[in-house]
Amino acid sequence: MTEMNGETEPYTETQVMIETENKILEQVPKNTEFIAVVDDGEENDRNQLNVKEHLHVQGKYVTLDLSCCGIMKVPVETFEYENLTTLYLQDNNLCGIPDDLISLQNLETLVLAKNKIKVLSRTVYLLDKLVQLDISDNDIEEILPDVAGLESLREFRVNGNRLDEIPSQIGYLRKLRILTLNDNRLKDLPKSVSNLENLKILSLDGNSLEFLSPEICRIDGLKQLTLSGNQITNLPRDTENFLALEKLNLDDNDFEFIPIQVLWLENLAELALSGNRLKEIQPEIGQLKNLTILGLNSNDLEEIPEELFQLQRLEVIGLENNKITVIPDSIAKLYDLRELYLGDNRIKEVPENLCWCSQLEVLSLLKNDLSSFPIEIENLRKLHTLVLSNNHFKTIPDAIGSLVHLEILSADGNELETLADDVKGLIRLRQLNLNNNKFSIFPKVICELKLLEVLDISNNSVEFLPPVISQLERLVVLKLNQNHIKSFDNDLCALKELQVLDMSTNLLQEVPETVADMENLNDLDLSNNLFIEFPKTVFSIPNLERLKFDQENGNQLPIIPDEIEFSSISYLILSRNSLRTLPNTISGMRNIKSIIADHNDIHTLPKTICDIPQLQVLHLNDNCLTSLPENFDNLSKLKDLRIHNNPLKTPPMDVCVSGVMQPIGRFIRRALEREDFFINKFEELLLMKMINVIKTYLNKNELRYLMKKFRFPEEKMAELEQTYYGKDKLQDRVYHAMLFWKEFKGPLANIEELIRVFHVIGYDDLCLKLRAMKIYAQRLRL
Repeated sequence: MTEMNGETEPYTETQVMIETENKILEQVPKNTEFIAVVDDGEENDRNQLNVKEHLHVQGKYVTLDLSCCGIMKVPVETFEYENLTTLYLQDNNLCGIPDDLISLQNLETLVLAKNKIKVLSRTVYLLDKLVQLDISDNDIEEILPDVAGLESLREFRVNGNRLDEIPSQIGYLRKLRILTLNDNRLKDLPKSVSNLENLKILSLDGNSLEFLSPEICRIDGLKQLTLSGNQITNLPRDTENFLALEKLNLDDNDFEFIPIQVLWLENLAELALSGNRLKEIQPEIGQLKNLTILGLNSNDLEEIPEELFQLQRLEVIGLENNKITVIPDSIAKLYDLRELYLGDNRIKEVPENLCWCSQLEVLSLLKNDLSSFPIEIENLRKLHTLVLSNNHFKTIPDAIGSLVHLEILSADGNELETLADDVKGLIRLRQLNLNNNKFSIFPKVICELKLLEVLDISNNSVEFLPPVISQLERLVVLKLNQNHIKSFDNDLCALKELQVLDMSTNLLQEVPETVADMENLNDLDLSNNLFIEFPKTVFSIPNLERLKFDQENGNQLPIIPDEIEFSSISYLILSRNSLRTLPNTISGMRNIKSIIADHNDIHTLPKTICDIPQLQVLHLNDNCLTSLPENFDNLSKLKDLRIHNNPLKTPPMDVCVSGVMQPIGRFIRRALEREDFFINKFEELLLMKMINVIKTYLNKNELRYLMKKFRFPEEKMAELEQTYYGKDKLQDRVYHAMLFWKEFKGPLANIEELIRVFHVIGYDDLCLKLRAMKIYAQRLRL
């Protein structure tokens, strides 16, 4: 069964014997494990996908759901199910559909949305039993004339592709009821579209239409037409033929007036013309007696005509972002009005008559010039959302406590200093927005709102939180940022249900140990405070996922404590501190996925950062890094690497800019190999220079003493003395003795060992000389 345009229609017989299910499953060989090519997002490995596990049978209806499996090809076993009626392949990495699809002649529903298909296989057009076809969100540039073969098609969705035109053969799909072509490049539709006599829904949003073809207007049974996001300035006269039209969406076009033909559509229930250039609403609007929803936001309207208030079935009116100055008293005639949006206008006064719209549930008056509200607001007892943001209120409207069904109250961006006790009458209030006001004292009356879940009192001048804040037992989100709060109190830690806490830009210096009691807290912002050292107590919050500690306007800290390894943090922001490195224990963070540490003084990264296989995001912009750790490419899941404005040499920035791990790792290893090679050569040359110095320092007795310290064999010492006998060959004897030491000791014969030995045997002058040579050579190398 499928639902189309509110109507339920059967595809095939509804009464089917249970035995049918067994017969269908008998087609599958026992113990068969089907394999599909799966894209794991990394190397496109071949992973096992048991197709049979995705098979669902209900009577004659056989569904194979392979959506979101990451497959690059349709498993060949799919085509063995000849009785398949529904095939879901959306949200994969398919580039095409094989011709084997032709074997599925019983297919009624085929969903190929959200893939990478550029050309739709001709075999799709040969599935003459197909009722639903969805190829949205691909890269398809053409619908072939073969589409005429889909004579049973009733729903065709082609949104989000690259179509420039639709073939005239679309007109052969006479059973089509739903056709959506949103977000393509269409400039027109073929005349044959008028043959779609059963079409009920036509969507053409986000195309390049400059006009509506009169041929479309011949589909007199059309109920829903959406044309938003085009460049249409007017509609054809034949629009009046849409006698059955119930919904018309013309948002975000170039209309300067409401087409008069639209105002003749007596069955119209929803009309959307937001985001145009309308300067007035014609009096003929009063003819749309069945209108329930009217959207005229973001235009240039200055007044609301009296005729609009004749539309007594209106339930939703959107007039935000216009130039309206007055709400007419006649608004009281709209008895069924449930939602009224008048934000971002120039209204200075709310008429008493508005309060007689007793069915009103949502009222938005944000960004006007209001400073008061009539006391009759108490009549709006069904109101659940009231938005008074960005006005000039100095007090909350009197009698607001009568609104016992109010769930959301937004009064941010006003001039409030206190809250009246009436507020405690809002017994169902779940969300209260009071940010950007003039509170210097936290209003205690808020703490009596027992069902409150979201409280925003940021950007005020609050210094202390009252102990009774602990009574807000259902609070989930608390925003206290940009105040003057000096203490993170234990009473705050008693909010067991709190999940999001923003205390950035305050005067905090420490976080109490009782913060560990906040077992549901997962998002904490402590940026821009006055911490002397990092508050390691936050690492004890059991389920903390996101910690932001950006100190651009706070005390910038040089060290993150090692205890961070015990935290449960997944997303860590440490930007704008004075860090020189990250802690070695960072690899112990079992959940960490994202580290952002931009604008610090980081010179080196710990090698242990390469031991975080789950890391996906690493931002280190504007630091002092010259190199990355050797095994940096172990971070195989890293998808977002940003290290701009660092003096990188190993590897250089042009290698890192791609963020691809393999070339980065390859460059680092080769650079280290080259560096090791040159270091070895450098030390070899320096060692030989030292040997040349040593041969001029030692006499024969000192040489013999040195050879004994080096534990030369007696026969070797005798050989050297015989071969290089005499005073004139002493330097040669020393030189070859040192060469033998170098060969005899192997890797242990290095500069450090040579200096150590001369120091031990008391040759201090020579030792100082050798050390000076080493230091000087190192400076030259740098």
